[in-house]
Amino acid sequence: MKRNNYIKKIAIGATSLMLIMTSAMNAQFLEDALRLDYGMLGSSARALSMGSSFLAVSDDFSASFYNPAGLAQIRKFEIAGGIRHTNFRNDALYLGTITNARGSSTNLDNLGIVIPIPTLQGSLTLAIGYNRVNDFTQISMFEGFNENDSIIPDLFLSRHEMSYYLWLSDSTGTTPFMGDLYQWGSQEEFGAINNWNISGGIEVVPDFFLGATLNLISGNYRQTFTFEEEDIHNTYDTFPNDFEYLFVEDYIDARISGFNALLGGLYNMNGIFKIGATIRTPTRYSIEEEYSTYGLSEFTTPDDEGFNWYEDEFDAVIDYDVSTPWQFSAGAAVSLSGVTVSAAADYRDWTQLEFRNAPSSILAINRTIREVLEPATDLRLGAEFALPMFPIAIRGGYIHQPSPYKNAPSELNRNYITGGIGIKIQDVIYLDLAIIRGLWESDLFVYDYDVWNENQGAWQAVTRVVNEDIVKNSVIFSFRYRF
Repeated sequence: MKRNNYIKKIAIGATSLMLIMTSAMNAQFLEDALRLDYGMLGSSARALSMGSSFLAVSDDFSASFYNPAGLAQIRKFEIAGGIRHTNFRNDALYLGTITNARGSSTNLDNLGIVIPIPTLQGSLTLAIGYNRVNDFTQISMFEGFNENDSIIPDLFLSRHEMSYYLWLSDSTGTTPFMGDLYQWGSQEEFGAINNWNISGGIEVVPDFFLGATLNLISGNYRQTFTFEEEDIHNTYDTFPNDFEYLFVEDYIDARISGFNALLGGLYNMNGIFKIGATIRTPTRYSIEEEYSTYGLSEFTTPDDEGFNWYEDEFDAVIDYDVSTPWQFSAGAAVSLSGVTVSAAADYRDWTQLEFRNAPSSILAINRTIREVLEPATDLRLGAEFALPMFPIAIRGGYIHQPSPYKNAPSELNRNYITGGIGIKIQDVIYLDLAIIRGLWESDLFVYDYDVWNENQGAWQAVTRVVNEDIVKNSVIFSFRYRF
């Protein structure tokens, strides 16, 4: 059952749908642009087990991602590949109640070939392949009894007056259903960023290498947000306000494409000390996003023998671009007596993050980006110990990714502990295993709006946030075959 002018609503043109899209729940929040690059770890079990501090090592196919100059160190053909399994746990606090959620994904981590080109002097090496560099897997579930407010006003403001079509508010958004409702919901996110690369490295003078990678990027992002409210204590029991239940579902399906380039240099001093640096150009992402939202409400019938139910739904498609910041990286590695210690740092000015080719309401987010974000430097440390007399290497590392938000509490920084092992078989086959454990906290905004407080004679902000305590574990297995 729907109000009559709902027919008028679904006749909105494409331009209006894009404007709806920009105000709909979380559809174009700053985080949609930020997640494309923030949290990127890289690929390859060997590199990841060393805390991704591989910029100054870069002596296998993964150099195509970390520092393509390192490819010129490889003098044999190499075939490399790997898979990654990610397990995710989220302990979410909402209205004083903690709810546990878990999820997992298994995907191809990398696959590539390294081709040395015969030269009269120095070296020239090419590589082509695939690296999965960013994983969006995340799940949150929450619930609790809310004595004070409801999502209903937000439905009116952010979903094109949905609460009116569900008979939950009048035409101004005013609702009698505020508080004494049991609420629960979930948000599931899946997807990844994939790099398809063509790389090359050259030894321009003895022990000094230069390289470049062209990344063609593909990816996808899927998000499902559900939210439910129920009058479990029968607080609203008078017709026509005999409200029983509300269900809302938002769905986003985004297809991602883009490109960038990575330029690198590496200097090897006597095979003991290496230093390197890279510059990654801004990534130009093109995103085609489908968005849909659905709402259902139920009321007790006047004879208390059943329910009246009302539905509302709409969908939209929008295209926009995102440009990410320049990234400047530097690293060093020391190798002596079978022990390698490495470090790397990545600098990005997140105020350069920018929406492009989008409606004006989305472009307005660029001002918010400059106001709330700041530059940040990721730090990576790692070590590798080759056991004497055995073809085995033991590895460990640490990754620190500070939050790009100004004045963010330390709990929002992402920290990873890494470890792993490598086995060499007759200097031809290399098997590597990595384990990564990431820990951080995050906030999920459920709804946010202002209401007029008659007693105080002023507007009052209503914000409901889920506080998330996140643990993300990954196991990566890789192989390398050189011949």
